[in-house]
Amino acid sequence: MKKVLLAVATVAFIFGMASCDKKCHCKTYVNGEVVSENDFEIDDDVDKKCSDFTATTEINDKLNGVKCR
Repeated sequence: MKKVLLAVATVAFIFGMASCDKKCHCKTYVNGEVVSENDFEIDDDVDKKCSDFTATTEINDKLNGVKCR
């Protein structure tokens, strides 16, 4: 019984360490042109989406700011 419990605990630990983090890709725009691109991960326990990190404005029909997906 102890061996079974140890095996179950080991498997649970391995699954706990291999979390399903969400990867986001963000582009930074200046006057409608992409000036940089970045990738980052959001932890599974954080209640946010990639789009929550988007902050853009349009000036003269040109996109400025950061857009994440």
